[in-house]
Amino acid sequence: MDQPTERRSEVSYRCRLSALAVIEPETELPCTQFLITVKSTTFTFNHAADEDAVSPPTSEYYSHELQLDLLMDENASRAKLAEALLSELHCPPELCAAIVDKVANGAVAEEASSRPFSDFMVVHIGARIDVFVEHFGGSEEEEAAVPKFVPASRAAISKLETATVEESAVCAVCLEEMAVGSDATCMPCSHLYHRGCIVKWLQKSRVCPMCRFSLPADLSGHGSGRQTGSFILLPD
Repeated sequence: MDQPTERRSEVSYRCRLSALAVIEPETELPCTQFLITVKSTTFTFNHAADEDAVSPPTSEYYSHELQLDLLMDENASRAKLAEALLSELHCPPELCAAIVDKVANGAVAEEASSRPFSDFMVVHIGARIDVFVEHFGGSEEEEAAVPKFVPASRAAISKLETATVEESAVCAVCLEEMAVGSDATCMPCSHLYHRGCIVKWLQKSRVCPMCRFSLPADLSGHGSGRQTGSFILLPD
């Protein structure tokens, strides 16, 4: 009996920036502020296993707007942009760092080119991101038969840090409240969970329950699934 053809996935992206406006506010700002409107569309292509035909792509569209302080607090602004890319715009985690660099550097370059219009401005930037996800080989039926959950590696789980809950929050695994001032386990994407809850979750799935951020996979074969592509595209 023929073995099913393993399905693999490849991801790529295109990011285009545009200057929408430079606004001189009526009240004095402590520094230049950046208003960034990010629009992301994910296009998914399925290539047939035994021929060159490609099925019509499906697409998902997302939009998000955020205020950043890239000049005075660059690290926090980049982290905020990264979180938006993962949780609001559903960009693949492996593309996140490159997209953050392109958007942040482009915004700062636009601010510099606007001088000496004003010392402190609101620079409105538009970022248009197209993500291309291509699936090769295997049929949808074969893909559906493959377990979707890939556990995180033990090393990645052990490196998770502890953080203090600073405002009212709910653990997305057990859906119970985490008390302000209590300790919680922090994922690299900054989402907080009860320690026992997130560890149990990660032993089954390496993907953050609240966004698409993925920890390194357990490739030992002891988990409940196997990795079939460069990232897992989860439904909303």
